[in-house]
Amino acid sequence: MRLRLICCDVFLRYACDIIAKSPNIVDVEFVPMLAHTEPDSLRADLQKRIDAGVKIRRYDALLLGYGLCGNSTAGLVSTIPMVIPRAHDCCTMFLGSVDRFLSEFGNSLSMRWCTNGYYERGYLDENYTEDIFDSSYKTNPEYLKLLEQYGEDNAEYVWETMHPKIETKEAAYIKIDGFEQSGGRDGFKLRAEESGSELKMIDGEISFLERLVNGPWDEKSFLYVPVGKKIFAVYDMDTVFRTEGD
Repeated sequence: MRLRLICCDVFLRYACDIIAKSPNIVDVEFVPMLAHTEPDSLRADLQKRIDAGVKIRRYDALLLGYGLCGNSTAGLVSTIPMVIPRAHDCCTMFLGSVDRFLSEFGNSLSMRWCTNGYYERGYLDENYTEDIFDSSYKTNPEYLKLLEQYGEDNAEYVWETMHPKIETKEAAYIKIDGFEQSGGRDGFKLRAEESGSELKMIDGEISFLERLVNGPWDEKSFLYVPVGKKIFAVYDMDTVFRTEGD
């Protein structure tokens, strides 16, 4: 198959390795990780890139290397079939499945976490401003539903009322063997210590991203979006997305 991948550059190291070994022909376009801090702008940018891609060549499908990511992918539509992982953010993809995510974070969905890709595309970027030790709840499906219903200011108020701030002692680093070249683990450990957190090491994997690039796209892990259908958010931990009219 000839595929087009539009992908957050938090996956750059991993995606390049997978594409080089893939039986598919894959054209890839990376988008800066920092874009996820402004979901409306990111959605507009992604749609623009999707529309521009049809002028390049004919593809069998468009792959999105994103999850829901603060609602940034809700509403996207394409003139070729799209495939998107059923994930709220890249944490699930770094762990390989929703089940694995829930086993590691199910009792602490707001736990701070990082990977080498996240570290080098975030903390090592001089323009990085987001504080991972203060904003991790913003990818929580419950918060995203409030955001969709009430807007940012009211969602913040409701969330803080329903979830009084509780300091957690742990911060997780998701280690992926073979991709730890730029010192993310040590850098994140230092930031965790500075914040008074204890570092929890979790073994990650790239199988989710491999299945996105190589297929097959099983219904449990991916949403296949037919031509002309929009992506809609569901705000649960399993389905995450549906297509227009479903």
